[in-house]
Amino acid sequence: MPELLEPPAVHASTPFDPAEKTVRQVVDHIEHALRQSEIEPEWVDAANLVGDPNEDYFGLVDTRDWPDGGTPRRRLALSVTRGYSEGWMIQIDFIQFIETGEAGHWKSQPVLRIKTLSRTRAWAVAAVVSRMLDID
Repeated sequence: MPELLEPPAVHASTPFDPAEKTVRQVVDHIEHALRQSEIEPEWVDAANLVGDPNEDYFGLVDTRDWPDGGTPRRRLALSVTRGYSEGWMIQIDFIQFIETGEAGHWKSQPVLRIKTLSRTRAWAVAAVVSRMLDID
């Protein structure tokens, strides 16, 4: 059985520090790295495609700084799901704990979405992106 992540994909997963970059800059970097590999997705884009200011509903706008997810109460999560009409979606969400008095709640905001047409390619892309952003 062939190895899932061949050398071009492993090369694409070299660590990338998104600190002090916008969501758009990180999206563009990930898209460029994936397009250079042999696991090219259908598309890569910020979750908030329309730039709507309601970030709680649509996700972070692409002009915002990439979220710092380096603590237990502020982190990035990567998921792979079946697409709405066809294909598979890889999504990165920013998850943070919001304190309100003595209690609080968890808040999740989509940041980035990637579409592929096959499950195998979706998991390969997820592996590369998780390594690239040090999510794993």
